[in-house]
Amino acid sequence: MNASQINVASDRFCSLEQVDAVDMTLEDQEDACRYARREKHNFSREQRKLIQVMNVKRKRDFLCLENVNGEMVNILEGLELHTDVFNAVEQQKIVDKVCELQEKARKGELKRGFTPKGKGRSAIQFGCCFNYRTSKAGTPAGILRHETVEPLPALFKVIIRRLVEWHVLPPTCVPDCCVVNIYDEGDCIPPHVDNHDFLRPFCTVSFLSECNILFGSNLKLEENGEYSGGSYSLPLPVGSVLVLNGNGANVAKHCVPEVPTKRISITFRKMNESKRPIWFTPEPDLQWIQPLQVELESSSSSDHVY
Repeated sequence: MNASQINVASDRFCSLEQVDAVDMTLEDQEDACRYARREKHNFSREQRKLIQVMNVKRKRDFLCLENVNGEMVNILEGLELHTDVFNAVEQQKIVDKVCELQEKARKGELKRGFTPKGKGRSAIQFGCCFNYRTSKAGTPAGILRHETVEPLPALFKVIIRRLVEWHVLPPTCVPDCCVVNIYDEGDCIPPHVDNHDFLRPFCTVSFLSECNILFGSNLKLEENGEYSGGSYSLPLPVGSVLVLNGNGANVAKHCVPEVPTKRISITFRKMNESKRPIWFTPEPDLQWIQPLQVELESSSSSDHVY
């Protein structure tokens, strides 16, 4: 299929996905659904995959200007938001897997699962262990090269493959580790810039509920529990993927304020080779992944803050 054929097929596929029930009897709706199912079978598996890639919404033109070291800088340069990457059935399968892993962590069956004190969130690390900040023993923040941890679960490797094949992450930065964050109501993540033991770009996938993520080069948590210096607030829809790169990853700090309801996120990263654990072996099924060959439209929407 060439680009024009894919576009036509994409429109047709979407219309089949959204059978209009307005002014239809129950019998009419059932007939329409049967027709839609038959029509879907006219597309090969590869064609359906290409159509799904085409239907991912991608926003790359974020703009928020701040004075950084005497210069006006777009602190969101390099930020991307991809929506409709995972459908409802896929999201539920991932959430079920996370709940299964959380139960194992509670039973002490996982090496790197923990719940911080206060208004933190539960976290489970795979692929590598790392400290978020310097420990009481003086161990600096970053990857703990001599600590062991469970490898990436099989389902998470399927997610990584999709992220690369569907043009969300580049094939030059295929993730080899991740952290699962499980938020209960009121949990949060304080302002930070991700450690440079991990390469850019990296990404976060959101599940269960929408929340906002704050960005700002001077973002900080005040003693009264309020955030200051947050210049830009971005909603993260369920099933979306936020990619952080450039200034969006390195200049702007980011945080997740107290969430209103339960939320799950999975942050996928690629380790700096010189920082990998001494026992690390690359996953064979994550090698040589390439994006699907399809032409994608450039982002045209604007969301600017001056």
